Amino acid sequence: MARMRAKKHLPERMAACSERWFEAPMLNKGKWREVCGFPADCEVYLEIGCGKGKFAAEMAVKNPNALYIALERDSSVCLLAIEKAHRAEIPNLFFLNADAQLLDNYFDDGEINRIYLNFSDPWTRQNKPKRRLTYRTFIEQYKKLMGPGCSICFKTDNDELFDFSVEEFKECGLTISEYTRDLHNSEWDADNVRTEFEQKFADQGINIKRVVGTI
Repeated sequence: MARMRAKKHLPERMAACSERWFEAPMLNKGKWREVCGFPADCEVYLEIGCGKGKFAAEMAVKNPNALYIALERDSSVCLLAIEKAHRAEIPNLFFLNADAQLLDNYFDDGEINRIYLNFSDPWTRQNKPKRRLTYRTFIEQYKKLMGPGCSICFKTDNDELFDFSVEEFKECGLTISEYTRDLHNSEWDADNVRTEFEQKFADQGINIKRVVGTI
């Protein structure tokens, strides 16, 4: 997938939306609810690889009592998501321009209630399964940051990655609570929020696969 060209005036544009993201997110570790102005018992949902932010924005609007945090490594892509949320004035959505490999630096054990992985890089051409966000080392990291009863929700268009991810979920002791190889014609579609990539693939007639693993 081609990398997005760097956006002009990125620092200035990020600064204009400073209330939507955190330049030093490690300072929020263990106190995301407090820093973002939410009660101690509210649920925290993290999307890893949020792209341009469509999914995170719609989910946050749909569930106003939950705190949504969207992580994106690419600064130019993250900027577009941040600006979209800023314009829409979504009060329960915040962003991290960061790498998923460093999650332990940003979140405390048990601080997250749910993790969303939507259309992650399959790393099939490079044959680097350990780079996949559903590889077991990542899953064990997610488990540490969540806890019993919490869940990981994964969507993809890629058959190979889906099969791989389901097996990794099982290998890491997750209970498969939802499973479909055709999400848009399943019982779960009514509550499904489509990402940009998801709509693109659906328009091409590609089935969307989804699995939810519960700790």
